[in-house]
Amino acid sequence: GAGSILVLNLVGTAEMTLRDVPGFVDAMCFDVDLINAKTGKKIGMARDCLSEVGDGLNGGVALVGTTYFYMHEGMLITRGNTTVQPVNHPTVTPSGQLITHITGASGDSNAVIEGTGRFARSSATVRLSGMVDMTTFGGIEGDIITFDCLFVITLMDD
Repeated sequence: GAGSILVLNLVGTAEMTLRDVPGFVDAMCFDVDLINAKTGKKIGMARDCLSEVGDGLNGGVALVGTTYFYMHEGMLITRGNTTVQPVNHPTVTPSGQLITHITGASGDSNAVIEGTGRFARSSATVRLSGMVDMTTFGGIEGDIITFDCLFVITLMDD
């Protein structure tokens, strides 16, 4: 059955750094604030790492996303196949941030690859619905992306 549900918002502008992640060398990673979507309060930080980046359908991008959620209760690492598509209409966030791409991922199997603290031995399904501004991103270390991405993490009871 379903356990607790976390709704987490990854928000911020970050420079790309190359890092090794489990199973991948030189993933493109970005560190941003982690916000509790219900309260709007910062609860930690997140590292979103992109690997196996390739051409998707209709001008989009297909990639593997490995996301580290660093919270007071512990750390949780999830992974999923992610789609990134250019927006079809002019899009801005409520704060006025230009958005160039919509991103999403979802699956019905366990997406957790590691956890500590409260999340040790956790399993969960994960859904990503996000918006990013990739105006100045060219895939070179130091390039930036602005994120406003929601992750819905449904922790499963053991």
